[in-house]
Amino acid sequence: MAKKALLIGINRYRMPGADLRGCVNDVKSIGKILADFYGFSKADIAVLTDDKATQAAMERGIKALVAGGRKGDVLLMHYSGHGANVPDKNGDEADQRDEILCPHDLDWKKPLLDDWLRTSFDKLRAGVSLTVIMDCCHSGSNTRALFPPDAKRIPRYLPNPWDIMAEESGRRLRGKVTGTLRRSTAATRKRSDVVTVDIPELLITGCRDTQTSADAFLGGTYNGALTYALTTVLREAKGSIGNRELHARAISWLKGEDFDQVPQLEGRKESLDRQFLAPIA
Repeated sequence: MAKKALLIGINRYRMPGADLRGCVNDVKSIGKILADFYGFSKADIAVLTDDKATQAAMERGIKALVAGGRKGDVLLMHYSGHGANVPDKNGDEADQRDEILCPHDLDWKKPLLDDWLRTSFDKLRAGVSLTVIMDCCHSGSNTRALFPPDAKRIPRYLPNPWDIMAEESGRRLRGKVTGTLRRSTAATRKRSDVVTVDIPELLITGCRDTQTSADAFLGGTYNGALTYALTTVLREAKGSIGNRELHARAISWLKGEDFDQVPQLEGRKESLDRQFLAPIA
């Protein structure tokens, strides 16, 4: 049985005013958890941070992680950075907007779409355990709020240029944000923060559709609120905890620290019921 991880954390973006503070710390925190409790060696963990986390490098890393998995292997992908959305390819009427991840060299015209992620994860071989943690915003907000660099909490969401232009002209884009990564429906997610859905990976996302994920000052430094909550719970449990309990305790921790965001847990029933980072029996 092999164990492999891809950890992506982006504080520095090419576009002015887009920088975050806690994403590289997230990578360090998750990497230490993997080493301390789950038997991952340094050679098992691929890391992409800041200017190394280009779109090309992220796509290569994700492809390699999924393609390299064999029956019995345990894989983890963790992304910490901005999320956003863009008008779909038929965006003249803005009927839909697709969710994206934001690499260091984000190109709004050729973004890293969740459609591509969904297609990539669907290539996972049978018998491979893949956990995906997305500490970012997906749907987010269309407002262009400006936050001081030392703000205690800022959202991990970038408004796209089309939304900004529409808002400033007084003509908001129509339609709603859609995504293929989660595959669950908005109505299903509205009913529960734990969703049974037919995807090969176990997916943990930072917040509900109507919320944003925070980049926050925690424990004397900046971190992603989701990642900090997860690593805190994992350390308390000494790495021995089920996926459902991890999710529930992370929600409780965030609520106790006055965060509004509620992480989402999605996957097949057998994935939801498995221990965190356990191989498929």
